[in-house]
Amino acid sequence: MKLPRDRLARSALAVFLAGTTGVWAQERKLACDAVPAAVRAAFEKAFPEATIKGCAEEDEKGKTAYEITSTEGETGRDVLFYADGTLAVVEETVAVGNLPDRVRQAVHKKYPGDPITLAEKVMRDAAVLYELRVRHRGELVEAVFDADGNEMKQ
Repeated sequence: MKLPRDRLARSALAVFLAGTTGVWAQERKLACDAVPAAVRAAFEKAFPEATIKGCAEEDEKGKTAYEITSTEGETGRDVLFYADGTLAVVEETVAVGNLPDRVRQAVHKKYPGDPITLAEKVMRDAAVLYELRVRHRGELVEAVFDADGNEMKQ
């Protein structure tokens, strides 16, 4: 079975960002009232102005984790917590104009004249990466850069 390029790229990126080399995480939708209280409390403390849009359960590094999808103003956010409320990953949409200059320069060098259709800031531990979706030659491609504009291999 042949996978479309952007689906293959998203799958590879998910493995990279999850820090796993094994089975890809399967996200299972979950009623938000079924999320552990420690997760809900940690989310509400960290993002008190956010509006929750949905919840899911998934495997993160061999442990059960809970994702809360939310919005806060113009920012979309997916936050992943372990059951005890420990933060694992935060993904936030970013306006292209708010990307670090080095990241914008790097993506425009790699894809000159191609529009960025989605930009996300991904924070895991102390690492910050920028995940970009670019319309290149009529197809959506994803690229990941660190804050210095270095492309991360997927």
